[in-house]
Amino acid sequence: MSEPLPLLLALIPLLPLAAAALSAVTPRAGRRLSATLAIGSMAAALALSLIALATALASPADHTAFNATWFLVADTPLQLGLLLDPLTGLMLAMVTFVGLMIFVFSAGYMKDDPNFTRFFCFLALFASAMLGLIVANSLLLLFACWELVGLASYLLIGFWFDK
Repeated sequence: MSEPLPLLLALIPLLPLAAAALSAVTPRAGRRLSATLAIGSMAAALALSLIALATALASPADHTAFNATWFLVADTPLQLGLLLDPLTGLMLAMVTFVGLMIFVFSAGYMKDDPNFTRFFCFLALFASAMLGLIVANSLLLLFACWELVGLASYLLIGFWFDK
């Protein structure tokens, strides 16, 4: 695996996660900032996903993986890893493209909602978890991202708790 590829793969889910974290501390008046962070992170993730797709399609037989030891249990390492193959690259490109379209639509649809920034925080968290699911190369990371998908789904479904 070439040196910048693990960083590129890690940035794809980390960009929406950073947008979610920043939106979480953005005051309600920071609507434009929250939407810009979320949409910008998805646009950047889409660009990185297209680079990953091109890399995967350039050598389809080469399933590149990156594993890092998280910690040791006795002598058994628990690893977190990332994978890039043609299917992963295609799914990354599709999910980031559709996600970007959803983010842009949501900016207009939610424009009058008083909890606009909170909604974009939850949406960016969901996108980050979905992208983490796609690139996960270890059961541990897959499980963590799956749980985050469940949490973000719960938060988005219960968003209008007052209605």
